[in-house]
Amino acid sequence: MFRSLFGGKKERRRSSSESSRDESIRSARIGDVVVISGFSPALEDAYVVTEKINRYESSIGKWYDLIGSDGDRPIAIEWSEDGGLTMFVSTQESPMALSAVGLNDDELVRMDQEQSLDNFVEYEGERYRYSNSYEVFRFEDDRDEGEGFYLWEFFTAGRDKTIAVVKWEGMPFEVYASEALSPDLVSVFKK
Repeated sequence: MFRSLFGGKKERRRSSSESSRDESIRSARIGDVVVISGFSPALEDAYVVTEKINRYESSIGKWYDLIGSDGDRPIAIEWSEDGGLTMFVSTQESPMALSAVGLNDDELVRMDQEQSLDNFVEYEGERYRYSNSYEVFRFEDDRDEGEGFYLWEFFTAGRDKTIAVVKWEGMPFEVYASEALSPDLVSVFKK
């Protein structure tokens, strides 16, 4: 059904090797539709048309993000496979400023030097504890040429929400908020 809705070819019988193919977020490609079951407050599904997939690498590991949209709503899904598939989702239309989470650049420098789990920020009535800060390289569209930036991460106590502060050279700080997403709620429909 989804293949006809999204311009795919007629369904054909799959060989046994095709039916064992990974249909999770790991298999998504540009143009595929990623469905997040019960995503909206009204428990409706989100249908995210994949526009871009980026790879990130740092001293703590490798992860990916899928950028797309559900109609007019932008959606970013980030995932890693450290100790199992972990996913976070964001619907921010644009990055927030440091002041949105009560920070300034001097406080970030202090947190970076202290590397203390006692540091935190508050956002929308919740406390996000400092987790880590480090350099990251983004490989846009999973290409070989990477571009570096600095990242500060903050998580709620249950690690179900995160605040990421990003600093590209010569650019202002960018702040992003994300929520954990169960991989069981995500399906990929090939274009």
